[in-house]
Amino acid sequence: MTEPHETGQEVSLSALCGRQIAEHLFLGLPYEACGVLRGKATAGGMRIDTFVPMRNVAPDPLHRFVLHPEDWIRECLRGDDLIGLFHSHPHSLPVPSEEDLQQLPLFADLLRVYMIGSPDEANEKVQLNGYSILKGMDGLHTLQPAIVKHG
Repeated sequence: MTEPHETGQEVSLSALCGRQIAEHLFLGLPYEACGVLRGKATAGGMRIDTFVPMRNVAPDPLHRFVLHPEDWIRECLRGDDLIGLFHSHPHSLPVPSEEDLQQLPLFADLLRVYMIGSPDEANEKVQLNGYSILKGMDGLHTLQPAIVKHG
């Protein structure tokens, strides 16, 4: 992963999508919440217009997420606007964990952005970080911090 001060592409998140992500995150507490992001690539970045909540079927949903297989397959087959994945870290900062990095190869070829959210200290708002998914010449994927714009 690159250093946190480096920034990649811009990710524009619609206001409605931002509210839906926050609602899904808070309704899922204390467990990790997850979902897919739909949108399109734009010049210099990505535009996310739709958030589709998904069920977390991880055996330990306090510390990890696993997308419900039927939900995931349905979203993969629904069209070509699947652009990213969201999940929450309800008990830590919204930065990729070792587990996140280990799971990256499972879906990275299908997606362009990875978003992680955490409740703020007062559990009133969501801290949301976005990461561009980059594929290196060696075929390995990395995450580069992106600039997330709301609205």
